[in-house]
Amino acid sequence: MDLRTYQRQKSKDALKRKAIIAFSVVFFLWLMIWGSFWLPWLRISQISSDDFVSKGEIESAVSPYMASLNSFFLPNNNFFLLRTSELENILKEKGAGIAEVKKLFPQTLDIKFPQTEPWLIFCLSSEALAKESGQCFYVSKGGVLEDYAPQFSEKPLPEIMAGGQNGKLGDGVISAEEAAFLRVVFKNLKILDIYPSEVSFKKDEVKVLMKEDWYLLIPKNMFADKIFADLKLLMEQKIKEDRAKLEYIDMRYENKAFYKLK
Repeated sequence: MDLRTYQRQKSKDALKRKAIIAFSVVFFLWLMIWGSFWLPWLRISQISSDDFVSKGEIESAVSPYMASLNSFFLPNNNFFLLRTSELENILKEKGAGIAEVKKLFPQTLDIKFPQTEPWLIFCLSSEALAKESGQCFYVSKGGVLEDYAPQFSEKPLPEIMAGGQNGKLGDGVISAEEAAFLRVVFKNLKILDIYPSEVSFKKDEVKVLMKEDWYLLIPKNMFADKIFADLKLLMEQKIKEDRAKLEYIDMRYENKAFYKLK
């Protein structure tokens, strides 16, 4: 072997050694990082919660996820890898409720179920299905199904009538825009000492059934305050003492109002 060939071979061997060393260092560092996710003191082991849902029910719902591995074969209950949004979805899907989940370093989950004042009631559209499964819900002011409601013989809140057979906690039964519109409607009705018992949305209109057993038809694409200013005038100047005889008032057309007495 001549000197040139020897030098070339020596350079190749040195390069191979460097490559092996570099690979070993990288692999060792990767192994250390991968292994650090398994450290017991960085894995969630405690759950704190309010008394709205029992701790046993919470643990039963989240345990399968907490004990599972992600696509990199790392524990989902590692503090840095755990996704609180995933647990919130799991609790909602399991029927525990709408939760807010936070991580408290290094090993604790804090789970709260915020309570808001119920605004509407929603029941599944099929009466037979609703009676069989008891699927009625309280609806928040944002139009979201926030909690289960019992079957009432006389509902204490207005019922929102919406299409579809399915409903689960966290679903929006009406859009945020419809909910905002309806809040203005209710506010104006209260000013007139009128109280709704049932509401239904159609494509371009809203039907509001009153506890006095008459209904109001209004458009969705007009300012509610303007509609109710006109309604107030109609009540004071036209209907007057005949309010108890009302069958319906139709205010779907701009600058026009129709009503019928029983």
